[in-house]
Amino acid sequence: MKKLSTIAILLLVLAMAAAGCTPAAEPDTPDPGDATTEPVFGGTYTYGIAGEPTTLNPMFSTDSITSDITNLVYESLLKTNENLELEGEIADSWTISDDGLLITFNLKDDVYFTDGVQLTSKDVKFTYDTIMDPDYSGVRARDVKYVTEVVAPSDFVVEFHLSQVDVPMMYTLAYSTHGIIPEHIFGSTPVIDLKEHVNSWEPIGSGPYKLTEYQPGQYIVLDANTDYHGEGPYIETVMIKIYQDNQVLLAAFENGDIDYIDTIPVDDIDHVETVLADQATFVEAPLNGYFYIGLKQNHPILGDLKVRQAMMYSLDRQSIIDTVFKGYGTMVNTHSVPFSWAYNNDINQYPQNIELAISLLEEAGWDTVGDDGIRTNANGDKFSFVLVSMTGQEEKANVIAMVKEQWKAVGIDMQVEYYERSVLFSQYLDVGKFEAYMWGWNLSLDPDCYITFHSDAALDENGVLQGFNDVEYKNAEVDQLLEEGRLTFDTEERKVIYGQIYQILNEELPYIFLYTTNNVKGMSNKMKDVVWSPLFPIDINKWYIDPAFH
Repeated sequence: MKKLSTIAILLLVLAMAAAGCTPAAEPDTPDPGDATTEPVFGGTYTYGIAGEPTTLNPMFSTDSITSDITNLVYESLLKTNENLELEGEIADSWTISDDGLLITFNLKDDVYFTDGVQLTSKDVKFTYDTIMDPDYSGVRARDVKYVTEVVAPSDFVVEFHLSQVDVPMMYTLAYSTHGIIPEHIFGSTPVIDLKEHVNSWEPIGSGPYKLTEYQPGQYIVLDANTDYHGEGPYIETVMIKIYQDNQVLLAAFENGDIDYIDTIPVDDIDHVETVLADQATFVEAPLNGYFYIGLKQNHPILGDLKVRQAMMYSLDRQSIIDTVFKGYGTMVNTHSVPFSWAYNNDINQYPQNIELAISLLEEAGWDTVGDDGIRTNANGDKFSFVLVSMTGQEEKANVIAMVKEQWKAVGIDMQVEYYERSVLFSQYLDVGKFEAYMWGWNLSLDPDCYITFHSDAALDENGVLQGFNDVEYKNAEVDQLLEEGRLTFDTEERKVIYGQIYQILNEELPYIFLYTTNNVKGMSNKMKDVVWSPLFPIDINKWYIDPAFH
């Protein structure tokens, strides 16, 4: 029996450090970890979100706002620590059989849901049996594609039986979207109805916090779970305020209405750091993710590879980064970020080349330019499509505006429609009904992207999205490589496999790959013992609030 190797994660940490990406507090500002007293219970920690959560049930979560909330209420089998290493959350320990087909978790025996019922292996089994049920309507089933059975031989032992080795699954089990839900609450409800269950909005989890109030459009209140099995929590109340957009959220941080902001708009970084130099600590951290424009692969215009290549070559992405993000960003050209241990830099960088872009458009049949500057084909069809995105995000809107102008310069007409988050997801992204959209990925620490680009993760024959392959990209070679990447624990072998995948995605462009950013985050100095990973703050149960602010 063997424990899962953490080589891949350690390589990521080292790569980030080598790239100067390990976050550190500004040298002239107090470190929120420099506590002068012992942790004490009390106080309210407030942060803001720009938009509503789409659910409060982790197995149906598809966005970061929802996941950030459910992560405080629910717990997964595993989590990652401040060094990005896997460790147990509900699991006390785990072993993997020599053939990799049996993963056994020994659970902690002191974990209770907030209604007082003990969490046992039956809850873990129920959670994953639900995800694997044919009537499950979320997108997590592909995460456990190779799990044939979940067995609970005793109250605190659970076994995952696999049909083949699935290395990325261990990282998947650490996602907040794999929180364990209570069987005694949801078990009597048909799986097909779980998303609408009252407790999908009134959650009962085992995490450090429990929901006490939700006023849509205003705020969410979480109170400390005083029976929590782990350390703390020391903060009595977490108040999550809902704002209409990121600029209003920023103003709330400047005014002291919220204690933490995840991303300060680049235009405001210098100002905010100066004004709040004595009140807050600022940390610059890389985004383990990237932004892109997804293109429907069966679209009559966007489905043409030459068209997609022309769209890439016509963009000056560096000017977009310099203008919108003041240089706090890097171009990406495939489904990865430069500091990933699996990154393949030997790919087309797609520098702007207007002549080549026009040539490719003409080869694709878009060889006539009308009086309005928009290209048409031999049938008189205009090169026009609609991109959907979310309201209230100024930086994304600025990027879209620049992209629109740069594409218009080569005869491409992009119409833009903005929707509130819940509408964007429920009517467009989650159901795969769009021509194009702009969004971003938060990437796993593991390079596996099966759920994003495998054919099985697209829409099924009934038009139901099976994963996150909403653009309906289908490539048999990529499918095979994605399957092979899950079969080996050998880091070097996996690096070769995912390098090939990244190469193909770079060539075929199911997305217009745009950029990744470095985000400057702000944390009030009243927050003490804040735990930072290289990417973001974690383990809120270990933080506390300076008693002077109680």
